[in-house]
Amino acid sequence: MSTTERFFTAEDVEGMVADLKEWPNMSCDDGNQDLGVSPFITFYFLYDTNHSLTTSLLMVDIHEDFERLTGMPYLFATHPDSERPHRYGSKRLPDLREFAHKRKPGQSFIFDFSDQKNHRSSPSTAGYFWKMKDYMNDNSEPSNKVYSSIQFYYRWSWWKDNKNAWRQFVLETMGKLKPDQVYSGFSMANPLAFGTRSAVTVWERSLAPRFFGLDIDYPFSMSGSLADGIRPPTWGFLLSDTWREKLDLSRDQIKLSLQHPQIRIDELDSGLWIELGEEPALYPVEDGVPELPALLNKLLKPIRDDHMALLGFGQWDGDPNERFNDADSLRWMRRFDADSDWPSVELRQRAAKTTGKQ
Repeated sequence: MSTTERFFTAEDVEGMVADLKEWPNMSCDDGNQDLGVSPFITFYFLYDTNHSLTTSLLMVDIHEDFERLTGMPYLFATHPDSERPHRYGSKRLPDLREFAHKRKPGQSFIFDFSDQKNHRSSPSTAGYFWKMKDYMNDNSEPSNKVYSSIQFYYRWSWWKDNKNAWRQFVLETMGKLKPDQVYSGFSMANPLAFGTRSAVTVWERSLAPRFFGLDIDYPFSMSGSLADGIRPPTWGFLLSDTWREKLDLSRDQIKLSLQHPQIRIDELDSGLWIELGEEPALYPVEDGVPELPALLNKLLKPIRDDHMALLGFGQWDGDPNERFNDADSLRWMRRFDADSDWPSVELRQRAAKTTGKQ
């Protein structure tokens, strides 16, 4: 598609918004690709490079655990060396454990799985695994460290039927992986094809002003920024001890600050897993700023990175498709703050009057 053409119309956006209010796991097909919003969870972690192989094998274990949990839905997988997609089960794909053993020390370890035949389309179920090179993980300057990541997408209908098994998987995975940050909620589902991210960013910019709870989660651009600070959680979030200590608060102080009948907190060896309500929500902006994300984000504000790299693709001259710029990225990061003007002061004031929220 030419960059002089719009990826979608204003009518497409309005239709998508209406559909998402009815069911928060929807997509829009433009004839070339089908892009949509999905439930997700992403684990961001550092690892002990003295045990790099152990981490690689653990990632394979986590992949197999999730695959069993979701009923083995995958149709395609990428080769961990070339990163090219092949039919799942193809003889061109190596055994991941054998490949990990053959990998030279210090090299990255990357593999992906998707249930989507069109690699440019958002998956319904997917697992994306990225272990960074040792030197990126071990950088002597803390601000230059880069997180490795494991990202999953799954169907909303599946999650609602399997939320207890899903939570058990998440808690066990955090216990094994010891991640620094974990986020779960709703976001645009990034396709297997890397270049499709360009269109995804346009959808994000179009939908973000309509839903406070639409997260933006793109490990390729965020893995370095998140090492500098967190982003605003929308539902599930791991406050690891590493980041809690930067707040200079104890676990008990955190739990006391978040005392609310709808907030669930699970204690782990590495931190506190926090769920804002029984299930994630998109929070249409006309309903006002959501109480629980605002409560958590007020607590976490001192460790937030307001200048996080959100997108991975920028705007260029002559492109009619709007994406986030630096100014709007900053406003979006601060959307749960009491003095925020996202998406506009007028809309926030009008929603507050309608809902009675002050």
